[in-house]
This record gives sequence, structure tokens and C-alpha cells, in this order.
Amino acid sequence: MTDLGRFSEELAERLMLTYEPVGVTLYREGEALPDNLPFYDKELKSYCQGIILAGKGEPLLLEKDQMGCKLGTSVLGFEDDVERYLDDGVLEKYGVGLYETEEASAATILKSTYLEKGATKAAFIAPLSMFKETPQVVVVTANSEQIMWLLYAINYKKGGRMNLPQSGGALGGCADITALPMTEGAANVTFLGLGCRIKSAIDPCDLMLGIPGADIGMVSEHIGQMAKPIAMLQKQHPGT
Repeated sequence: MTDLGRFSEELAERLMLTYEPVGVTLYREGEALPDNLPFYDKELKSYCQGIILAGKGEPLLLEKDQMGCKLGTSVLGFEDDVERYLDDGVLEKYGVGLYETEEASAATILKSTYLEKGATKAAFIAPLSMFKETPQVVVVTANSEQIMWLLYAINYKKGGRMNLPQSGGALGGCADITALPMTEGAANVTFLGLGCRIKSAIDPCDLMLGIPGADIGMVSEHIGQMAKPIAMLQKQHPGT
């Protein structure tokens, strides 16, 4: 078993995760893609749906047209003309029911975190255990208590207040826990948004947390060091 497989197994076992931790790597033009893996033969509803499918064991190698959600492909750097997907219909969509004004919906989308326009050519989203090299980001889908332990693990050495910026109810999976960890090298959690939840069919009680891939060993180690308090809390739950 590789170290990545071991980290994945340890996290899943110690935290009783429903979904396996998922690795995400984005590829630029000319970069070598994963060996012996064809592009996924279906179209997704969204990037967030891909995270859920990968958490259930499915490896996904995806091009732009398979990603479903244009907001997601814009955030992740697939689109050359980002503005085409961020005005009119999209802003009106988020201006009906979720925000009071067009200006509020526009601010939510336009002030989010974006990767370089047109730089991304493919995305590999798969169970962490399937990666041969450390992914750029590791995403964990988990309930609020499990996310709590992961945040403790991330903050285990330095303690103090954690800065967990939110996109404001849109672009949660693509911006908050993928683009932001990639650009800032910091972990972040997302409560997701209406579209994210509808398209991914995630459980109402679940959240997603993104961790820079280079930090996953540290997080796994710290979860192990907190075995006693984790077990203490788990014993309070029926059936554990």
C-alpha cells in the first residue's frame, strides 16, 4: 500500500467516514495524464457530483465538456471567456430567491476564488488511494463532527483562530475547497450552496473540506494522535 492509500485508510477508519477521501489534480496543456485511464464516458451534473462519485470509489478523468456546471469550469480554469458564464442568466438565477438584488448575487460570484483562465485542460478526481503521486488537493466529504476532528488535526500544532473563508452560498466545492487550497496553500471547509447540493445529492448534514495535498500526511498523523478524544466522543453515539 502506498502512503496515500495508508493515509486514506487511516482517516476513513479512525473517523468512520462514509466516503473515502478524494484526490484532485488539474492538468495543463501538455502535462502527462494518468496512465491507462480513459476519459470518463458520461457527463456530470457538476464538479461536486464528481467528488461524491469519487468518494464512492469511482476514478474520473474529465475534460471541460463533461463537468456539467459552467460556474465550476470557470472557477477551475477550464474556460477562456469566464465572463460569458458569469452574467445575465447566471446572475439572475442567483438573484431569484437567494439574494435580494442583482448586485448581491453578482458580488457573490465575481468575488470568489478563480484559477487562471483557460489554463486547465483536464481534471483527475479519484479516491485518494488510487493516486500514485500526491494530488493537488484532498477533499473529504463528512458530517459536521468528522469535519470538526479534521479541523482540529489541521490546527493541532499552532492552535488559535482558524480563517475559513466562504464564497457566500455559491461555488462552494470548486472555489472554497479546491481553488482556494490550491492558490493559498490553506485548508478550508464549505457548507456548499443550493446548486452544489442539488447536483451532488449530498446528505443534508454533510460538509466538504479541502486540504492541500502536501498536508494530508500531517492531517492523518494528527488524527492518530487524537485517538483518545475521538474514541471518547464516538462512544457517546448509539451503535459505536
